[in-house]
Amino acid sequence: MKVKKYLPSIITLANLFLGFLSILYIQKGNYSLACHLILIAALLDSFDGKLARKIGVVSSFGKEIDSLADVVSFCLSPSFLVFNILYNSSLIRDNAEFFFIYIALISSFPVLMGAIRLARFNVEHDDEGAKSFYVGLPSPMSAISICSIILLKLNLLNKLYDINSDELNFLTFNIILPIIILLSFLMISKIQFSKFPLFSFSMGKINSIRLILMLISIIVMIISSFMNYLHITLFLFSAYYILSNISFHFINNSIRLNQLREKIKNKRRGV
Repeated sequence: MKVKKYLPSIITLANLFLGFLSILYIQKGNYSLACHLILIAALLDSFDGKLARKIGVVSSFGKEIDSLADVVSFCLSPSFLVFNILYNSSLIRDNAEFFFIYIALISSFPVLMGAIRLARFNVEHDDEGAKSFYVGLPSPMSAISICSIILLKLNLLNKLYDINSDELNFLTFNIILPIIILLSFLMISKIQFSKFPLFSFSMGKINSIRLILMLISIIVMIISSFMNYLHITLFLFSAYYILSNISFHFINNSIRLNQLREKIKNKRRGV
């Protein structure tokens, strides 16, 4: 009974340990393994809260330790990963100290924006609990997206271009870096991102369809991992989730704005 009570917290601590372990592997230069550890941590993070609610052991302690684990695994670790990728792949070595500070500042966006996002989520958690969406990109999804970009760079771009080439340096700093910065600011945006479905087929037709699609996606990613194509499927999955939610957010806002305009026109006409 006691093990059951503490199981969600044990999963959260495993998530935290994987985040810490990923930082150690980043320091050793094994970026691919570090990305996979972050992905496993994200998978564990999707279970701890749901498990706590399922067995009825939700607590303030669990919420706080979960946020602390998320800061390490999905904010600090991706920032550390981005810094090492940028610093070690750059050809710039003149004025090294200034360049070091510049890269450190740019790389800090995931951890800074992620910490703000998690603090805001803790404050507004009760308000968001009953909603079917998050306000701002969830930090685990941001970390998954960053890992997908880094894995794509390691497995695709590094093979197409020489590791010290100007072309790869250009792509890293002018395409990859702006995308990572954008992902960081999406965490503190007001854009609505849909929650992943509940692990139950008794929560309605829509939840069941979304759950089936998510399970299929997970199976496809597992298979692609064995075939060394995880970097492609993970990137496509992340891009679809983010772009589709951004599109739906602005479409829904546009519809609501048009409805509001119609109401104002009707009131002026005395209808």
